[in-house]
Amino acid sequence: MAYLIFRKGWRLLGLVFPILYILTSREITLFYTSVTLGIFLLGDLFRFLNSDFNHWLFIRFKLILKAEEKKRFLTTTTTFLISSVLTIIFFKKEVAIYSLSFLVIGDAASALIGTYVGRIKIKNKSLEGSLAFFITCLISAALLNKLSKLSLPLPVLLIGVLTGAVVEVLPLPWDDNFTIGLSCGIVMTIILR
Repeated sequence: MAYLIFRKGWRLLGLVFPILYILTSREITLFYTSVTLGIFLLGDLFRFLNSDFNHWLFIRFKLILKAEEKKRFLTTTTTFLISSVLTIIFFKKEVAIYSLSFLVIGDAASALIGTYVGRIKIKNKSLEGSLAFFITCLISAALLNKLSKLSLPLPVLLIGVLTGAVVEVLPLPWDDNFTIGLSCGIVMTIILR
């Protein structure tokens, strides 16, 4: 239990990017997100090329890293950062901020609720986790609309949140840390046209 809570707490630090984007510009947010991505890519490259460092890293950061990441080139944090950079590049500010928020908050909520409360299984996920994703993202969207100058129409947000919840539960070949934010952004952009 502590492992998942710590891991999702680590991921909640990813809210720094949508918050930074709310407070600053695309350029500043993209710069800091890209620098962070560069650091993690270099770490993954070094980890992948040096098995001793890889082993040390997985012992030292066992509460953040999944065991199956040890043999993969990219960790889920790096995948999240790639998705974040692409989301900031390809979508307008409001869409990017909501998409990144849905990715961070929804993924954490679905994992925690799905693991500890989930009973109705959908492949290796749960209906309860998907509902947690949907509800927490709706709440975060409402809070963003209320507390910031952001404002997307409610139907766009509803469909964006639903997209994220569906993509999170689908057994896609790609990491959901990559697909959720981008999928939300694509769908909300299409609806806004």
